[in-house]
Amino acid sequence: MFPDRAPGIGLLALRIALALQLYAVAGAPAPRGWASGIAAAAMLMLLCGGLLPLAVLVSVGLALWLAPPPLWALLLQALALLLLGPGAYSLDACLFGRQLVSRRIRGRDAPPPKE
Repeated sequence: MFPDRAPGIGLLALRIALALQLYAVAGAPAPRGWASGIAAAAMLMLLCGGLLPLAVLVSVGLALWLAPPPLWALLLQALALLLLGPGAYSLDACLFGRQLVSRRIRGRDAPPPKE
C-alpha cells in the first residue's frame, strides 16, 4: 500500500504535479477568495501526502467548479493518485504505514504463514 523506491518517487511526482495543476486552476493569476484558501489546504495535503483521498476529492471538486472545460489531465492524475495511494514518502505512510501484526497461540509464537 505504501510503495517505496522508484514507485514511491513516482507517486511523489504525481502528487506534486496534481498540486501544481490545482495551483494553476484555483488562483495563480488572481486569487478567488475562499476557493484559494481551500485550494491551498488541498495543495498542502497533496504535497505532504496527508489525508490523500480527501485532498484528491477536494482538488477534483475545485477543478470541476473553477477550471475551463478541458480537465482530462487533472482528472486522470487525480483518479490515478486516488487508486494508487500516497506512497512511502508521505505523511500517511508515517502515520498509518506498514505494520507487523503478530499472533500468539497459548503463549507461544504462531507458526510462520505458508507461502
